[in-house]
Amino acid sequence: MSEEYNPLRKRQRAEDTPEFQRRVSAASLSAIINPDPPESLAPSFSPSPPFQPRQGSPLADVRPLSLSRMEQNVFGSRPAEDIVRLVADFMYTHLKDRTGSIEIEGKLGRLVDKRSGLRINLPVGCETVYTDDKNIRFESNMTVQQHAMFNKLLNQRVDETRRPDFRGSRIEYKHTKEIDHFYRVEGTRLRVTTDKESGQVLAVITKTKIADLNIYSPRTKLDIRITINEEQTVERPEIDAHKPILERHKDRLSYKQDLWSFDLTQVVSPEHEPGPLNPYATGPPKTLPAVTTHELELEVAQPDIWLAERAKVALNKPNNFHEITHTFLGNLRALAKRAI
Repeated sequence: MSEEYNPLRKRQRAEDTPEFQRRVSAASLSAIINPDPPESLAPSFSPSPPFQPRQGSPLADVRPLSLSRMEQNVFGSRPAEDIVRLVADFMYTHLKDRTGSIEIEGKLGRLVDKRSGLRINLPVGCETVYTDDKNIRFESNMTVQQHAMFNKLLNQRVDETRRPDFRGSRIEYKHTKEIDHFYRVEGTRLRVTTDKESGQVLAVITKTKIADLNIYSPRTKLDIRITINEEQTVERPEIDAHKPILERHKDRLSYKQDLWSFDLTQVVSPEHEPGPLNPYATGPPKTLPAVTTHELELEVAQPDIWLAERAKVALNKPNNFHEITHTFLGNLRALAKRAI
């Protein structure tokens, strides 16, 4: 029998406690950035007078309903959201037996129909996981205006978390400029990352795709893709013996809070050749024009914590696996809802 993630194995605190009484973690951008208007701007409502049944009515002996004590549902517990459960199942399945260097990312972009080149338009009214990816591709890109807006929002959050009266987790800011060179060595694609200013080699890795999950969000401007990759550190190839097949210049702003790194990046890919050279081709080599993209990714800065919580689920021990999944997805949803 295949192993299956069961959220009922975890402690029931989050399920049995009403949502408004739960302690919200400051790790979640969805909790820190409140999508609702502040109280000063929110419309005020006068409480309705209590219902008074007529004398002699069958309802005359019924006690008034207290909304603050209303049951979650007839079974007494709040059911998990389907989309959170599905993402949790996805993470639980594909993190099984992973002990190496794992990369977990959530990306904002658009799900595009390969045939039309346009964003897909499904007959659904809210976000949903899209499982048929044969005819779609994910474009991890956004407009310059969206990129600038997210830069402004995240900078505001940095300032807000530095206030003396702020009681949550602070957001740390870092600006880096790096260059990625991609090589194909004995059939393996390598990425060499160097510091743009000093030229120092920061990392040499190969990346293997494990799985991805697409979430279509018709009520927002951007969709979501969750990816899991396995990275392996390797030796740097001989530069003189191999020509890079691709080059990417990354100007990145990273905002780190707790488990998460919000990476806002402008990527410039200079004019390059489309893949390995054909030794039998005649004439000048064909090249692809330079491309500039703007990306926003949410990377799990400490994936080992998520892996440890998954191991607790498998052992039927108290864990925070569902809470981490909920916060991860909540961050992505909060960002997508702010896209202009």
